[in-house]
Amino acid sequence: MRFRWLTLGLVALAGCESLRNPPAPEAASRERERPEAATPPVAHAPGSPDPDHLALAADALERGDDPAAATHLEAHVRAFPDHLLFRAQLADLLVKAGRDDAARVHFERFAADAARAAGPTRGRLVHAHTQLMGIARRADDRFAEAFHRGAGLLLLVEGEDGKADRDDGFCEEMLCKAVEALGEAKGLRPGDPRPPALLADAHDRAGNRRAAAAERAAARAALVPAGRPPGLPQ
Repeated sequence: MRFRWLTLGLVALAGCESLRNPPAPEAASRERERPEAATPPVAHAPGSPDPDHLALAADALERGDDPAAATHLEAHVRAFPDHLLFRAQLADLLVKAGRDDAARVHFERFAADAARAAGPTRGRLVHAHTQLMGIARRADDRFAEAFHRGAGLLLLVEGEDGKADRDDGFCEEMLCKAVEALGEAKGLRPGDPRPPALLADAHDRAGNRRAAAAERAAARAALVPAGRPPGLPQ
């Protein structure tokens, strides 16, 4: 575990490549390719009014039919919008299919909801911000690329919380990179409350209470569109 975090830190220091091009070990690849389920999928019973879209998605993946799998997962998350891990896996399939606009919508919804969750769901937030950063880069959206890089790096620091062997040097370097990226995002879109809200968290973690208070004031003063912006903390 320590080696994994240190590797992420070293790569990020070299230009945040851990968030731009995350490693894809065989196990992680298999996880992204198959929907997760609390119980094994069951076949669609003849005469049943609603198909089992999870079972159909799994069958499609077995056949190598990713577009059909995405269609069934999309139907499932429409019916069960709170099934966040399935939404994230749908977004992965959409990225693989080159449907960045649709993937962005699902990753942003996942990021907003998972920020209030715990366990494996919250654990996939770094991956979601990684994917959102890649989507932004392909769309030449400098603001979104910087924002999601900063958000992902801040989550890496959060991942060290409570560890007996917490690496303070790693956390300090990641906070520095996060502040740099979020500051860039704030400069590109000063009316968006998300960068200053996360900057406040970063400054709090660094022990800079005055800077944190200033960023919280900036977030409150920013114009907030209707609805909760994706990624804005509670």
